[in-house]
Amino acid sequence: MKNLSLTLFANDQLLSILVLCAFVSIAIYILFKLLKKSRKSDIFSIVMITAMYAIVSLWQLGTTQIPQTWWQPQTTTEFITFEVVDETPTFDTVYAIGGEGDNNALESGYQVWFNNLQVLGSQDNKTWETITVLNNDSSYMGWNVTKGDWNYRYISLVMQDETSVIHEIAFKKTGSDELLTLNPITLSNPENPYSAMNIIDEQSIVPLVPSYFDSSYFDEIYHPRNAWEIANNQYMYPSVHPLLGTSIIALGIQMFGMNPFGWRIMGALFGIMILPLFYLILKKLFNNRFLSTAGTTLFAADFMLITTSRIGTLEPFSVFFILLMTYFMIQYFYTSFTKTPFKKQLMWLALSGISMGVACSVKWTGCYSAVALAIMFFTHFFINYFKFNKSKSLTDKESVAFCKEFKHRALKIILWCILFFVIIPLGIYALHYVITPVWKNDSWSIKNVIDHSVYMYDYHANLEATHPYQSTWYQWLFDIRPIWYYYSDLGNGLLRSIACFNNPVVTVTGVFTMLYTAFHTIKTKSQAGFIIVIGYLAALLPWVLVTRCVFSYHYYPSLPFLIMSIVYCIQLLINKMKNGKKITIAYVIVAIVLFVIFLPVLTGFTTTKEYVNLLQWLPSWYFGG
Repeated sequence: MKNLSLTLFANDQLLSILVLCAFVSIAIYILFKLLKKSRKSDIFSIVMITAMYAIVSLWQLGTTQIPQTWWQPQTTTEFITFEVVDETPTFDTVYAIGGEGDNNALESGYQVWFNNLQVLGSQDNKTWETITVLNNDSSYMGWNVTKGDWNYRYISLVMQDETSVIHEIAFKKTGSDELLTLNPITLSNPENPYSAMNIIDEQSIVPLVPSYFDSSYFDEIYHPRNAWEIANNQYMYPSVHPLLGTSIIALGIQMFGMNPFGWRIMGALFGIMILPLFYLILKKLFNNRFLSTAGTTLFAADFMLITTSRIGTLEPFSVFFILLMTYFMIQYFYTSFTKTPFKKQLMWLALSGISMGVACSVKWTGCYSAVALAIMFFTHFFINYFKFNKSKSLTDKESVAFCKEFKHRALKIILWCILFFVIIPLGIYALHYVITPVWKNDSWSIKNVIDHSVYMYDYHANLEATHPYQSTWYQWLFDIRPIWYYYSDLGNGLLRSIACFNNPVVTVTGVFTMLYTAFHTIKTKSQAGFIIVIGYLAALLPWVLVTRCVFSYHYYPSLPFLIMSIVYCIQLLINKMKNGKKITIAYVIVAIVLFVIFLPVLTGFTTTKEYVNLLQWLPSWYFGG
């Protein structure tokens, strides 16, 4: 089926995905019919959209099998020697993978990857020649592949650095898909608890053609590393973000192991959960199933959602909790200041504040969107305060009752909000560090939390690094510069590639709908429009002031509000035009078609170089074609 899919769609996985989506959609339809549930309900739309997206998001997410044991030396020049058992000891490829060892065994520093690992060859076990010197200092749990042409009966590995670590090494027979069989004959340190024997104990899972599926890529050299350290109570490499999101990744590792599936699954699940949450927000703003369904489908078809959900980074958790805190604040914003039960108001505010604390403990971008919460809250408060001032001189029953209840609630709500939006979020932020072993030979303390926060701020404020795929905030608005995450040349004109950017039909349309939403909101004082514009600007404007190296995925927290603005304008279109719904359906279909067309370079599914060339629409778009 892969070959047929590649021939038909230039995507070796699409045909299988389409078949499964068709089967699941039919099953959902039949299930709702058997349960006598309406197919015109919100729950049907939520289940159908979420299920279709989940299939694609989880498809070929990552393997659960990569080497787990490792060799870390106790002394410099620790070595192991192998005899090649095969009759002909020729090989043309050396595979090696290194991750992290036992940091706690060191007085200082980190036991991570391999540096200056000598691979030597000999015909007589006396005279040695250098095959290669392996360095893996830029890849964490990524396969190092060295090509050549060698013929040696004996192979020796010599560690030159006590802080090095290697999980597995393998040698592929020349012109074959088989690996050499190695017999260890000399071990310089047989008492080492992290024995050199560990590097040939998982030969059956060595991939002959490594890919994203069985290796880390891009920022997975950071976040899964910290997550593994948390999961195993290891002294941590300094993180430049708060660690709650990393702790969620660690939960996936604890459940499924230290492998690509384990460190990606939680992000994929949170990406999936974003969709029903987004639907609920749209339903609250527009109270319309068609609009909510269209908007959620647009979000599911946007490129950023799936690409950021299939890599072990923090974005899915950050955006989920930003939307969650916004949803609860919207619920409060739509309450009556004096008529809604006070406890219900406090419930929405408390849930929003707690979600805000979690969002800021995942990534500081949550603090940007927290500004929108404050604007929404105080706008709601001062609208009622001005109404109070106008009503004080009135004597009708309704005005008197309003003034009495306002005076009763106003100060209480402000005081409760100090608890909900200051004390509790700060508590969540400080306490989430309790489970993270950030400080070697030291325990959690408020001082250490502050010191780590200062360290993070200094890092981001003083970062002078550059990157070939960095971008600026105004480039994000029109998808000018995607970030290229991953590339693997499979030969024969085939490749795997992953890039992170937005669906162009969503992004470009969204710029103009956001401008019109702002104009229309000023004109009509629309509450929904106000929420959308404020949410978008709070997430985007801070990046206007940032001068450090940034990337297209930093636009992600703005994306949900951009799509909300599209839905806002769709509502206006439908109200004015008879064919508004048909135009909307056509627009959503275009977004879905583009999603399918670009799917290979969003997920890393095998495609052709020729096809990738066709997808590089702009000179600044490069996906390996």
